[in-house]
Amino acid sequence: MGQTRDATRTRQKIMEAALEEFAAHGVAGARVEAIALRAGVRKQLLYHYFPSKEALLDDVLQRAVRDKLEAISQGGDLGALMQARFAVAARDPQLLRLLMWEALEYPATEQIVAEAERRQSARQQTDAIVAGQQRGELPADFRPELLQMALVALASFPLSFPQISLMLLGRTPDDPAFQAEWTEFLGEIGRRMSPQLNTCKIIPSD
Repeated sequence: MGQTRDATRTRQKIMEAALEEFAAHGVAGARVEAIALRAGVRKQLLYHYFPSKEALLDDVLQRAVRDKLEAISQGGDLGALMQARFAVAARDPQLLRLLMWEALEYPATEQIVAEAERRQSARQQTDAIVAGQQRGELPADFRPELLQMALVALASFPLSFPQISLMLLGRTPDDPAFQAEWTEFLGEIGRRMSPQLNTCKIIPSD
């Protein structure tokens, strides 16, 4: 039992260190030696748990997808969905930076790490939006996939471009005052777009 706990802790330390290294230097720039150093383990031990840097990245992103999906799986109106996504992104900015690195490097690799799991996560989120539309909580005239992309964009934009937040509002997105104001703003957008409160005709996507 003790060995199992130690192995679980070691694996967890390696994955946390890997997320830090990938977020700081990108997938191509990350080094296994640096990950081992961050985790406080020997490189040989790291390879005992993960046969390659690519396998480690795959596990890191799979776990991140599971954690993120669990955090935003609750239903609610449009404002609540946007607020939940922003809270997840603000709580784990390293994951967002890693995804930005992935976007920059993708044209060269033409690979999406943990693609099957991430596609499944995206489908589940789309299904949740469809269910909200059917319950009358979300605008029904928007294509759910496009609405999902808009939710992600509003949740992640300030964190992706902190310099713009600083120039416009004088605060960066890690400032609790900014996060409180942006969260309130997202809630207000959701209330104004709520089908129960807004009877304006929305132009269909098709």
